[in-house]
Amino acid sequence: MKLKDIGEFGFINRISPLGNIRPEGVIKGIGDDCAVIQIQTDEYLLVTTDLLLEKVHFLVEWASPETIGARALTANLSDIAACGGNPRDVFLSLAIPDKMEVEWLDAFYRGLTKLARQYKVNVLGGDTTSSKTDFVISIAVTGLVPAEQVLLRHTAKEGDIIILTGPTGLSRAGCDILIKRQDLKTEAAIAAVEAHLKPRPHIAEGRMLATSGACTAAIDVSDGISSDLAHLCQDSGLGAILYETRIPIPPELTQLGKILKRHPMDWVLNGGEDYVLLAAITPTKLQGVIEEAEKNNWKFYPIGEFVAGPKMQLSRSDGKTQEIAPAGWDHFA
Repeated sequence: MKLKDIGEFGFINRISPLGNIRPEGVIKGIGDDCAVIQIQTDEYLLVTTDLLLEKVHFLVEWASPETIGARALTANLSDIAACGGNPRDVFLSLAIPDKMEVEWLDAFYRGLTKLARQYKVNVLGGDTTSSKTDFVISIAVTGLVPAEQVLLRHTAKEGDIIILTGPTGLSRAGCDILIKRQDLKTEAAIAAVEAHLKPRPHIAEGRMLATSGACTAAIDVSDGISSDLAHLCQDSGLGAILYETRIPIPPELTQLGKILKRHPMDWVLNGGEDYVLLAAITPTKLQGVIEEAEKNNWKFYPIGEFVAGPKMQLSRSDGKTQEIAPAGWDHFA
């Protein structure tokens, strides 16, 4: 059997039961956005790691080293945001090929630490080694969250409203342009490429949700709505229904869909690396969450609800209903 036969998350499910050797103090291990560890009775330590490989996650030709450095850290900060925490410390390890110039690495580090400084995060250590082929980035980030505020994936409830803290799809469209149509220089294409190369971690939105008392579960949209919603549904033992007319479609996606012959909803549902949050909200508290978001100039989108049963469905604008299958990013599929 090959990894492609079971996929990334099938592999994670196989190894998850083996890791928790000393369960004392472990609130959540493998399978969530962060590991959650109790360090005090009223506070949890969050730990997240990401591995980024040149020619798999990025190409150095796509952007400046500063942009690549900042983008590398964004993925980890987004995991901390999904758990409602405040990021604290970064540990950065690099495998560096001979082709890499010291000046490029200086700029990479400047970009990463500029973003770290924005969120008051220390870069405290890590490791370096040589690489025979490509540039490899491994980042671990710690964070803290009050015990009563931590957001996890398995705690959504039937009837909870599904919200997005921002639109999705532009990042994946930008990635498609970088791969296939770098000659495309329309305003919509430039906006999509910018969304892919310079996403923003929703740290403040995550903290607001965590303190609201209204959010029962959350995840960040790193693999696409269809896949990340599937994690929430599977872990919470629920299904979901999304309403097509409520799902935001940026106008740039409509324009790019015509040019690249793609349905915008495919990018919206199955794209990834938008790093907005997908969250479950208690229905009676939804309006308060939306109003609080508006005070911060954020736009939250209620796009569906959690329901009994295992299926994820899309209620289309033509009145028909279709099943949604997880179709976002999977490294091994």
